[in-house]
Amino acid sequence: MIVMLHRIAPFEDKLSPNEHMKVSPEFLESFITQALDSKYHFISLDELYEGLLHNDLPEYFICITIDDGYKDNLTFGYPIFAKYNIPFCIYVCTSFPKSSHNMWWFALEDYLLKHSNIIYNNTKYDISTKALKEAMFLTMRANIITQIDSYENCKQTLENFGIFYNPRDYDNLTLSWEDIAFLHTQKLQNTLGGGGQRQLCTIGCHTHSHPIFNNLSNDEIAQDIAKAQKLFLQHLHFTPTHFAYPFGSRIEVSPHHFSLIQNLGFKTATTTRHGSIYPQHARHIHALPRVFFKENFMLESAFKIRKRRIVTS
Repeated sequence: MIVMLHRIAPFEDKLSPNEHMKVSPEFLESFITQALDSKYHFISLDELYEGLLHNDLPEYFICITIDDGYKDNLTFGYPIFAKYNIPFCIYVCTSFPKSSHNMWWFALEDYLLKHSNIIYNNTKYDISTKALKEAMFLTMRANIITQIDSYENCKQTLENFGIFYNPRDYDNLTLSWEDIAFLHTQKLQNTLGGGGQRQLCTIGCHTHSHPIFNNLSNDEIAQDIAKAQKLFLQHLHFTPTHFAYPFGSRIEVSPHHFSLIQNLGFKTATTTRHGSIYPQHARHIHALPRVFFKENFMLESAFKIRKRRIVTS
């Protein structure tokens, strides 16, 4: 299976929808040690790609991918992966290191945490308890997502709800270009002998502005990805060959986007569609499913997933 993470950091007393995007460093380390004891193989995206092409994958393997490019991937995640020699991929949304992102979900969370009642759609709501705040967060988030195209153009949407904030207040949460360059230079310890050293951290592409593909034309999507690749080339002197679709479910991404990403030259592309990897995915290498990795994820669930049909579109 390919597992999908976002943040690796200690939990805080904030709203659960955002906190659920984290795994604690302690749990990540315990999961890795359990998986190693259970004889799982941890492989990189390049090894997954080659294994699918040549029908040569371990029966039980885990490929770790992390979306967006949060700073805690380096501060809390990297030391654990390096300690156990575990390859991983960070799909970087280049608006993060460029500081042109708009982390509206944190602004929304902070706004709700500061108030005990709000006016929303001309109606006053009591949000005096954490449960009420979390319910309101989910309601407003669903509304906001339908009105935005990308991370970069949603400030006005929140202001329409009376939420005013500075997107730059959240720049400290993102990886910098220097951080990404450092991660790219890190190598796996060569425990097999012979050959060159392999990447510890693969840097993948997650677009520039994290758009909803179904809201854009193919040309607009290609332009956004080209902007990301230009920034990678400018700052890191290479362009990633692995891609993750923003949001990545059937709601945001359609099957015709798979051929678009293939035509743009990416080796693989991952969705957020739930499933494990089978040899048949060699024919669907730009529509690879993933498993959402969260706190208290159980290895036994991998066996349940493997009984499901092949997931592509």
